[in-house]
Amino acid sequence: MTLSYVLLQNLRRNRLRTGLTAVAFALPMAVFVLALSLVVGFVKTSAALEQELRLGVHHRVSLTNFLPDGHRRKIEELDPQRTRLRAVCGMRWFGGRVPGTQQTLQSLAADADTLPIVYSDIGLTEAEITEWQRERRAAIVAGGVARQYGWKVGDRVVLESTIPPYRQLEFRLIRIWDESPFPMTFYFRRDYLLDAFEREGQVGTGCSIFWVKCVDAAALRSLQQEIDALFANTPDETRSEDENAFVAGFVQAVGDLPSLAQAMATVVVIIVALVAGNTMMMSFRERIRELAVFKALGFSARRVFLIVLSESVLLALLGSALGILPIVAGLTLIPPDHLRWGAFSPPELSWLAVLGSLSIGLIVGIAAGFWPAWQALRLRTTDALRRVA
Repeated sequence: MTLSYVLLQNLRRNRLRTGLTAVAFALPMAVFVLALSLVVGFVKTSAALEQELRLGVHHRVSLTNFLPDGHRRKIEELDPQRTRLRAVCGMRWFGGRVPGTQQTLQSLAADADTLPIVYSDIGLTEAEITEWQRERRAAIVAGGVARQYGWKVGDRVVLESTIPPYRQLEFRLIRIWDESPFPMTFYFRRDYLLDAFEREGQVGTGCSIFWVKCVDAAALRSLQQEIDALFANTPDETRSEDENAFVAGFVQAVGDLPSLAQAMATVVVIIVALVAGNTMMMSFRERIRELAVFKALGFSARRVFLIVLSESVLLALLGSALGILPIVAGLTLIPPDHLRWGAFSPPELSWLAVLGSLSIGLIVGIAAGFWPAWQALRLRTTDALRRVA
């Protein structure tokens, strides 16, 4: 009688209980892996943004308060020799959406002359830069949006604004930015938006934010302080923060995901430990006579100990795998565009989380099965048979 045969028969003994216990392992482990994969996606985006050395300057009170266009010139005058900053690009929120849909794109009207410099990570070619400068209706769109709506370079698309004054504008796509860290971005020229305001007799000046492309990290930190000091005690005070911190502010508005994941890991361990411990104690009480018979047939106490402990570990690993495999398959096979979370990057499978969840299952299985296995090790055959008979 092999160990694998005994373990298989024990798991089949009460299939309903085995199945429910496996599910109780699977659900927390699935949530654990998915949560950490979501955090990995944010961390990857954060690392990419940190390398771009962009400093966001917006109104101190709120992003909905516009800053005067003149702020760009004053920021540039802080470094006339361009030894610390490369360029300043003003942007205005448009909040466009495709007519007939409810999904708002991260659409921004940007200064045409400096966007290719400040957002060099878009990777515009010389021909695309020329086209961007020449075509007033030129637009750059993230790959996620383009794939969702089936857009291609050269297509003419229409967006309608979701904020007053409501209007529709037509654009021509000159670049699809597949590597965009934010899959819902859409950039177009701010002077094109200003033309629309002027045609309607409205004032369209002012920027939601100015992005400052810095030379290095030291320049970013010094300019951050100097810019805020420059506009201190004025009607348009600013708050400057690096792009990483700016994006993190939106993430924090949803919740502190890293801390949430850590708390979730703790809850996972507690839940599966309680479930596994309860299951193994019930199984041990039901099998006292069987274990006594094993000893009577010549099974060593060590082998009986191993049978009980192995059953607990096997059940824990099977339940963990049951929860992990669908998440791994989903994050691997489903296109990232279908997994995105709002305007942020989609979760990215964390193999460290997969390994961690299996390790948790192994540790919990050992911990939950150790006490019943220890009792089986100390079990006296005659006492057990007398107690059950």
